[in-house]
Amino acid sequence: MISQEMKRYLPEEVPDYLFTQNKLNRMGLATTSEHVAYVYYPEQKREYKLFDINNTRKCKQQTGFSLVVKDMTVEQVLKERRRELKLRKNQLG
Repeated sequence: MISQEMKRYLPEEVPDYLFTQNKLNRMGLATTSEHVAYVYYPEQKREYKLFDINNTRKCKQQTGFSLVVKDMTVEQVLKERRRELKLRKNQLG
Protein backbone atom coordinates (compact mmCIF):
# COMPACT_ATOMS: atom_id res chain seq x y z
CA MET A 1 0.00 0.00 0.00
CA ILE A 2 1.36 3.39 -1.01
CA SER A 3 1.15 6.18 1.54
CA GLN A 4 -1.33 8.93 0.69
CA GLU A 5 0.66 11.72 2.45
CA MET A 6 3.34 11.73 -0.26
CA LYS A 7 2.85 14.39 -2.97
CA ARG A 8 1.97 13.06 -6.43
CA TYR A 9 2.66 14.93 -9.63
CA LEU A 10 1.54 14.38 -13.19
CA PRO A 11 4.58 14.41 -15.52
CA GLU A 12 3.89 17.99 -16.65
CA GLU A 13 3.70 19.23 -13.03
CA VAL A 14 7.05 17.89 -11.73
CA PRO A 15 9.23 20.73 -10.36
CA ASP A 16 12.68 21.17 -11.90
CA TYR A 17 14.48 20.08 -8.71
CA LEU A 18 12.84 16.62 -8.57
CA PHE A 19 14.15 13.69 -10.60
CA THR A 20 13.63 9.95 -10.84
CA GLN A 21 16.40 7.57 -9.78
CA ASN A 22 17.07 6.81 -13.45
CA LYS A 23 17.65 10.48 -14.33
CA LEU A 24 19.89 10.99 -11.29
CA ASN A 25 21.95 7.98 -12.37
CA ARG A 26 22.34 9.49 -15.83
CA MET A 27 23.72 12.64 -14.18
CA GLY A 28 26.17 10.57 -12.13
CA LEU A 29 24.38 11.36 -8.87
CA ALA A 30 23.33 9.15 -5.97
CA THR A 31 20.57 9.96 -3.50
CA THR A 32 21.40 10.68 0.12
CA SER A 33 17.81 10.58 1.41
CA GLU A 34 14.46 8.95 0.79
CA HIS A 35 12.18 9.96 -2.06
CA VAL A 36 10.05 13.05 -1.48
CA ALA A 37 7.23 12.57 -4.02
CA TYR A 38 5.95 10.48 -6.92
CA VAL A 39 5.34 11.12 -10.60
CA TYR A 40 2.19 9.36 -11.82
CA TYR A 41 1.54 8.31 -15.42
CA PRO A 42 -2.25 7.62 -15.57
CA GLU A 43 -2.15 6.08 -19.05
CA GLN A 44 0.41 3.50 -17.88
CA LYS A 45 -1.06 3.20 -14.37
CA ARG A 46 2.54 3.50 -13.12
CA GLU A 47 4.28 5.81 -10.73
CA TYR A 48 7.92 6.45 -9.99
CA LYS A 49 9.69 7.86 -6.95
CA LEU A 50 11.03 11.40 -7.18
CA PHE A 51 14.15 12.55 -5.35
CA ASP A 52 15.31 16.08 -4.52
CA ILE A 53 18.50 16.92 -6.42
CA ASN A 54 19.67 18.89 -3.36
CA ASN A 55 19.89 15.59 -1.45
CA THR A 56 22.39 13.90 -3.76
CA ARG A 57 26.10 13.33 -4.06
CA LYS A 58 28.40 12.60 -6.97
CA CYS A 59 28.93 8.88 -7.63
CA LYS A 60 32.42 7.50 -7.64
CA GLN A 61 33.49 6.66 -11.17
CA GLN A 62 33.84 2.91 -11.43
CA THR A 63 36.03 1.19 -13.93
CA GLY A 64 34.31 -1.02 -16.45
CA PHE A 65 31.86 -0.62 -19.26
CA SER A 66 28.32 0.66 -18.94
CA LEU A 67 25.73 1.48 -21.58
CA VAL A 68 24.26 4.18 -19.33
CA VAL A 69 25.60 7.65 -20.08
CA LYS A 70 26.46 9.24 -16.73
CA ASP A 71 27.64 12.66 -17.77
CA MET A 72 24.39 14.49 -18.44
CA THR A 73 23.93 17.93 -16.89
CA VAL A 74 20.80 19.08 -15.10
CA GLU A 75 20.04 21.34 -18.07
CA GLN A 76 20.29 18.41 -20.49
CA VAL A 77 17.96 16.30 -18.35
CA LEU A 78 15.44 19.15 -18.08
CA LYS A 79 15.61 19.68 -21.85
CA GLU A 80 14.98 15.94 -22.33
CA ARG A 81 12.07 16.15 -19.86
CA ARG A 82 10.48 18.98 -21.88
CA ARG A 83 10.90 16.97 -25.08
CA GLU A 84 9.30 13.90 -23.45
CA LEU A 85 6.37 16.02 -22.22
CA LYS A 86 5.84 17.41 -25.72
CA LEU A 87 5.81 13.86 -27.14
CA ARG A 88 3.43 12.71 -24.41
CA LYS A 89 1.07 15.61 -25.12
CA ASN A 90 1.03 14.74 -28.84
CA GLN A 91 0.38 11.06 -28.11
CA LEU A 92 -2.44 11.72 -25.65
CA GLY A 93 -4.05 14.37 -27.83
